[in-house]
Amino acid sequence: MGMMHYFKTVTLGAFTWKNEERIALLMEHIRKTGTIWLLLHFFLITCCLNFPVILSMARLAPFEFYSRLYGENFSYALPESARAALTESVISEQAAIENFNMLMLESGYSRDVLLPFLSMAFGLIIIIQVVFYLCSVFFLKLSRMNLTPLSFHDRIGLALFSSTLPVPAAAIFGLYLPTVHIIIFYFLVMFFIFQRSKCYR
Repeated sequence: MGMMHYFKTVTLGAFTWKNEERIALLMEHIRKTGTIWLLLHFFLITCCLNFPVILSMARLAPFEFYSRLYGENFSYALPESARAALTESVISEQAAIENFNMLMLESGYSRDVLLPFLSMAFGLIIIIQVVFYLCSVFFLKLSRMNLTPLSFHDRIGLALFSSTLPVPAAAIFGLYLPTVHIIIFYFLVMFFIFQRSKCYR
């Protein structure tokens, strides 16, 4: 059971569509999948969904990052040395921005500013993911009240493995429109979950 079983379940979750036999086989594999593998799949989905957000934040220069985060007048959020260097500059605006970026990078911007914000963004996406999947499991239970009941393990497994194909598609979309891709991902997953649930009797 282990790794090969997990890959078979991932494959069924990604490439099964309106085929009752394959959906039944997917549910059979999900029942045999351990909690550790479900948690691993959840983590991989979350990392893939978070990648465009991290990439877009990491690409921003310090000046642009501060401008988006605090607005145009962001000097109050800077360390004292950076604030003084910014306000005392008498050179051109573009040169001042370049000097500011260089000063922030030399002052540990990546370690002290960017990394904590990347961690917070990842933590926020984990919370959103947990809420989404718990809501999906709850509404999936309601939608199957007159059908074959599914355990919590089966419902969360169906939700997670139905996310296999939508998450890379959403991540690619997120390279162009980060954060919007998260909403697209959730709509796709809900469509996959309830479509497969209706086909499973």
